[in-house]
Amino acid sequence: MSRSQWTFRAHSLFKIFTCFLFFRLFDVLCSERTCCQYRGDPRIQLQVLTHPNMTVFRKCDLDNSIPQRFWISTLSTFSRLVVLDLKFICTDEILEVIGESCPLLEEVNIVSRVDICKSLFNASVLIRNVSDAGLCFITNLKQLRILAMDPPRNERALRIGRCVSQAGIIMLISELPYLEELRIESCDIGSTLIGSAMDIGPLSLRKINCHFASADGIRKLIKICPFLRELSVTHLSEHNKDAILEQISMSELRLNRLDLSFFSYSDSMQQLLTVKGSYLTHFSLWEIDHSLTLDAVLSLGRCCPNLTTLCLMTQSKWLVIPRFFRRPNKIFSELRNLTIGNENFNIDQMLTFFVECTNNLQRLVLKYQTKTNIDETLLHLLEKGHLRNVNYLWLDCTLEVSKHVVKRIIQVCERLQMFTVDFSEEMSDVHKYINENNLDLKLGSY
Repeated sequence: MSRSQWTFRAHSLFKIFTCFLFFRLFDVLCSERTCCQYRGDPRIQLQVLTHPNMTVFRKCDLDNSIPQRFWISTLSTFSRLVVLDLKFICTDEILEVIGESCPLLEEVNIVSRVDICKSLFNASVLIRNVSDAGLCFITNLKQLRILAMDPPRNERALRIGRCVSQAGIIMLISELPYLEELRIESCDIGSTLIGSAMDIGPLSLRKINCHFASADGIRKLIKICPFLRELSVTHLSEHNKDAILEQISMSELRLNRLDLSFFSYSDSMQQLLTVKGSYLTHFSLWEIDHSLTLDAVLSLGRCCPNLTTLCLMTQSKWLVIPRFFRRPNKIFSELRNLTIGNENFNIDQMLTFFVECTNNLQRLVLKYQTKTNIDETLLHLLEKGHLRNVNYLWLDCTLEVSKHVVKRIIQVCERLQMFTVDFSEEMSDVHKYINENNLDLKLGSY
């Protein structure tokens, strides 16, 4: 290649690189608009900052009052958008523009604008502005991977304004081949899919929550969503919990995250962890029936060597560490995030057990139902260096901690950024210490 060709190619690459930086600069500026409040019409600031080649746009609270016609005219030029957040702005009319003008979208938030009006009976009525008709336009966005939207409404609510239905949601996700995550607040999407009369799947969804499930429903859900990586199951019936666990065990799923609420640590649970535990990085168990024992916890650690996040909530009376117990090596060694709590077990024993297993605990949440002073426990852990990497610490209001220990935690845990603890004493001198040392720490109470 001649020198002139090399020069031309280098110049072309430089232009591409600078253009990329230029467009990304507008992405960053738009995302940081809230750092310095603009007191004028927010449309002026948006017109200055936005550019047709933007790839990311997330609205801020100032944008909620902007008329719909502005968004329609502006979004029609954003053909390169990959991420779009229009929470509390969206309407069917806006979705029509998005569906036609933004074919590259991979993540979008279309939670609708909510209008408030007075009814004849002097009550406030919330009116949403996204319906199944608007969802039809979103089916054009074949690259979508993450979608946040309104929950479906019941038949009575359908008479008030626009609303999406379960049928509309199922129609939408059936038309999006790469959709991995559907974010719908307070919506049991798993049961919605299971209860559909339509022939659905296989879908690309990676994350599902399912309440009041049955074994047959879980079997159907696994068939509809064979690529699941995160599954949350809440079950309140005492009849077929083990059957649900057995369906997960027998499936081809390789779950990274499994959240189970109101389950027992049974033989079926043990079998599930034996078969699937090596894939798990996140595991949460809200246990009932006093079934959790130290042997069960040790087995959990052996079956799930890659756990980085663990939540254990239990009322078990049998979770006891015997005297002269020797902790096995290489269990829970990868833990970064730990939540333990409820009642009856010795919190000093269990907390010490877990923090001694890992060298890099970063997030710790302790919940308890009985008033307990844990000063000595915390001081012991600080002395041993077990909390040196913690950046988030949340202590239940039932856990009594003296001001001296609070201050000691702040002094020793140099990476701590969020600390919540019940203040039983006046803490102005602690806040003064944080300010004078310019610590990046938020200290809160109840």
